[in-house]
Amino acid sequence: MPVETRAVHPLLAGVFAALDAVEIRWCLLRGEAALASPSGDIDMVVDPSQLRAMEEALAPLAVVPVQRWGGGVHRYLLGYHAPTDQWIDVDVEPEFTYGPHASFLVNWMLPALRTSVAAGCLARRRQESGIWVLDPDDAFWALLLHCIVDKGSVAQRHRARLSALAAAASPSGEFGALVGRHCPPGWDAAGIIAAAAAGHWDELVAVGAQLPRRATAARPVATRAEGLLRGVGRLPATAWRMRRGRGFSVAILGPDGAGKSTLSSGIVANFGLPASLVYMGLWQGEEGQARSIVRAGLAAANRPLKVWRRYLASRYHRARGELVIFDRHVYDALLPPEPPLVWAKRLFFAFLAHSAPGPHLVLVLDLPSEVTIQRRPEERPEHLEALRAQYRALAERLRRAQLMPAAGTPDEMRIDATDRIWRAYAARRSARGAPQGAGCSAGA
Repeated sequence: MPVETRAVHPLLAGVFAALDAVEIRWCLLRGEAALASPSGDIDMVVDPSQLRAMEEALAPLAVVPVQRWGGGVHRYLLGYHAPTDQWIDVDVEPEFTYGPHASFLVNWMLPALRTSVAAGCLARRRQESGIWVLDPDDAFWALLLHCIVDKGSVAQRHRARLSALAAAASPSGEFGALVGRHCPPGWDAAGIIAAAAAGHWDELVAVGAQLPRRATAARPVATRAEGLLRGVGRLPATAWRMRRGRGFSVAILGPDGAGKSTLSSGIVANFGLPASLVYMGLWQGEEGQARSIVRAGLAAANRPLKVWRRYLASRYHRARGELVIFDRHVYDALLPPEPPLVWAKRLFFAFLAHSAPGPHLVLVLDLPSEVTIQRRPEERPEHLEALRAQYRALAERLRRAQLMPAAGTPDEMRIDATDRIWRAYAARRSARGAPQGAGCSAGA
């Protein structure tokens, strides 16, 4: 009898296969019906002792940890699939904890329904269409608590599934018994199952609002002390992850007309992480201006200051974990200067080109001469061809530079650039290793 299969996004299929290949114990928490083109997080539970092995298994796919604030014990990973132009966001939970999440400084003080059922859920998992999923009883409780405690509402897309899963839910199972111990007066686990089967969602949301508070009130001191100790224990690995999670910088270079600004804006608007655009042009806007020698000297003296103001702005964004796209860069000063005063310009431009630290990646746009001539008919063809040759030579000269074709549509160029940027970012993240004990830390 043929095995039933489920449509799964190609990158997700690779993720699942990579985890199975190294025998990671994992399963989906929800969203099995939307795996072909996921629009949100892919929620999974993974054995906490295997989190580091999970990261190592997914690194070759350029699916890497990313930093998210206020995520508690959650681990977040991100990957990009260029053929479908889609970001895949994976939310990994080593244990089920329900309730509000903020920063570590206050998480331990907030009421929460903390569990120790993940190991049992992984032991009871089953395969459907070749994908590991929760046992129906566990799936009911995990999805219901996610809705009525974490979200404070039961989304329309989850209601039919919860009502169907209620038929397999048990009030005496590991999950059901835990919930039953913290139910408000007049409720028990059996009553919650019956309400879900009947579709009494508002009543269940009211119950969910009380569960974290009642669970914490049962052991107020011990619960908060345990939460504080867990947070303190994660601090070294979390601090390392914050350092490793500092942002990434990319410079976009190329002759006028190559599409640098359109490409830069498109990347920033569509990237899977927060991104900022920093304009680093050295003399754009000054062409053709008649100025005295004094004014020209003052403008030249101001350029290094202008560079550093913009560079410091980029460092601020990177410190926040953002991608920084430099539209142009001081590397433009490495191009051969034009008359007059070539010797003086060569000295000054060499200084400018080294006046700020370089980015992690440089994309040099390469536009065929015939396309450049169409876009800039006012320029002499031989000048445009020489300029193209200069940028190609610059790409060979610079470390971390890649020559990127620029004759495609704006979307084609954005996808190509995004793929190059993400692979460089993922390689840098994966190459920096992890400290001892980082496998169980929060965040990324």
